[in-house]
Amino acid sequence: LLLVVTHVAADGASTFVSDKTRNNLTFSINIPNDAGAPNDFHFYLSGPHGNSWIGVGFGKEMKDAFMLVAYTNKNGKNLTLSPRVGTGDVEPSYYYNKTSSIELKAPTGIQDGRYVVTGICHNCRGWHSGNIDFNSTAQPMIYAVGPDELYLNSDAKDAGLRRHDYYGTFTMDLQTAWGDPAAFPLGNLSEAEATDRKGYNDHEYSSSVHAVFMVGAFVVMFPVGVFYLKVIGNVRWHYYTQALGVIVVVVGAGLGLGVSHYYNRSKHYNSAHQLIGIVVVVLILLQAILGGVHHRIFKAKHQPTIMGIIHRFLGPILICVAIINGVLGFNLAQASHHNIGYAIVIVIVAVLLLGATLFQIRRRRRQEAYNTPAAHNFRSADYPQPPSSNDIPLQPAHGASPADGRPMGA
Repeated sequence: LLLVVTHVAADGASTFVSDKTRNNLTFSINIPNDAGAPNDFHFYLSGPHGNSWIGVGFGKEMKDAFMLVAYTNKNGKNLTLSPRVGTGDVEPSYYYNKTSSIELKAPTGIQDGRYVVTGICHNCRGWHSGNIDFNSTAQPMIYAVGPDELYLNSDAKDAGLRRHDYYGTFTMDLQTAWGDPAAFPLGNLSEAEATDRKGYNDHEYSSSVHAVFMVGAFVVMFPVGVFYLKVIGNVRWHYYTQALGVIVVVVGAGLGLGVSHYYNRSKHYNSAHQLIGIVVVVLILLQAILGGVHHRIFKAKHQPTIMGIIHRFLGPILICVAIINGVLGFNLAQASHHNIGYAIVIVIVAVLLLGATLFQIRRRRRQEAYNTPAAHNFRSADYPQPPSSNDIPLQPAHGASPADGRPMGA
């Protein structure tokens, strides 16, 4: 994809406009000729309100870049601006410095379906891992926008961000940014010369696959495996289904652990969802071992085992705990809106399994009735038959002789 980078050639401002983001993302900077504040800069940032956040950064890449990220505040009617510093290709962390501050100015807010942030970044020329060259004619820059329609609605400057949907790089001529900030931001940000750079579509696939695998295992596979054993009585298919479920859980857990380090909210692996999930996965592996050992012993000795008893009760408990933990997982991923669909899937699977169970119970009862001795006798005709008409003696007609059937006295 081709990114169009626009620089407004006007005294007192350097401006970037990307037409690759919906409704354009715009960033403009002014460096005032103020000897009393040599490390300050004025900025204007705007972008599509349809994305959960917008951001721009000073640096060649996310690592060590200083970023300005905007998203909706708690009531959804205004904006929160969060200064952040990147540590790599992971969620950037909120940057706090006692000697630096950001002063928001008008216009700032949600205007005509766009995020609009205007402000002054005081003493922001340098930070612990980098600095801005105010005299550069090609200052390296980055930018990105978050997912569609997933608003953060937070006043916290360290609010968790979801992975960007689109990102790119560009350069700015900061020598043109020097000037009087009185007229900043400029009214017309569309007249400019264009420079080509590359931009990239992006999506977080690992977390989505993690959710699909875990829901598939605990909501579908494991309950179906229980159905095979308890209702149908098929040990082999119970084994196949549960073995496949264990494999899916292990892969899904690996994806979940892998994607966790990308986000500040999960990189320490200390959230309730992660702790419960790790315990459940360990116990699922133990559950599989208990079931396998019990089956071997029972097959050889035809006697129940303590491992079988534990296996019988531990399985349903783990399924229930894991299903509840799924809700915590969607909340942790800032995707709580998926809990509705999650609940619908659970209800559908439960209804289908309940219906199949009732069908099997009814079928089994009919089969049992069909195999009773009475039913067997009925089918084989081994019961007293009523006499046939040929076996019943004829009764003489009224007035007839028992010998020849003629009237008496004839």
